[in-house]
Amino acid sequence: MSGKKPKTKRQPPRATAPHLVNAAIVQRTARAVLAVDMSDVVLKDFVPQVAVGLCRAAAAQSIVVATLTRTGQASSAAPNRRLVLEAAIRLIWLSGLSKADRHTAASVMLESDRKDTNETLAYLEERGQGAPFDPTEMNAFELDAPTKGLLQEQVRKLRAAVVGSQSEPWSLYAMWREETKYAHPSGALAGQYAPTHDQAHLSSGQPDPMDPDLEAHRILQTLIVMTTCRILVEEGFPDETANRLAVAFFGE
Repeated sequence: MSGKKPKTKRQPPRATAPHLVNAAIVQRTARAVLAVDMSDVVLKDFVPQVAVGLCRAAAAQSIVVATLTRTGQASSAAPNRRLVLEAAIRLIWLSGLSKADRHTAASVMLESDRKDTNETLAYLEERGQGAPFDPTEMNAFELDAPTKGLLQEQVRKLRAAVVGSQSEPWSLYAMWREETKYAHPSGALAGQYAPTHDQAHLSSGQPDPMDPDLEAHRILQTLIVMTTCRILVEEGFPDETANRLAVAFFGE
């Protein structure tokens, strides 16, 4: 009788699920973008600040989207996906404007945010609730922000910005609308988490994400980074500075 052990058949390595592969890439590239040092950039107006700020915000939200997807909680990431989509739409809108209009648009965006903040502070004060925020510095900024007109309308309403974009990002807007249903306490959200079975009894569930493997999200990340770089190039920054985010994004 032979003393040799029978050879065990080697099992082929299991393929990693696509959503895990893409989630790792999304996180790695997003962290690379957030790590880019832009502290040497001299600001002459608000356009670079708005563009880079939206790009970084989208990167931060992308890390959250990937984290939740990896842990089987992709349905909970609708607010994060919605913000990434809106950042992309806003950057596309900005990139399609003339240089003069782009500067005005950035001012209008900041003025809109300032107005909202002041109204919130006034609301709290009326109800005897103080807020630990001094708006003096915020209100001291001089902004070229008309109160009426096309740009003002496009800042207030995302649909107006979509329609007014040089290349209308209708697909991103459609995705944004779908994510919006699950990004606030809507009837659609309630229905997904507490559906009925047999049209009479309560059941449980959750929304199905439109992009379960994050394939579209990776494309969206690329679009956001490249559009940001394009804006910086058109704003007259040297190539090394303007493309710094792209080099980090693709270098990882």
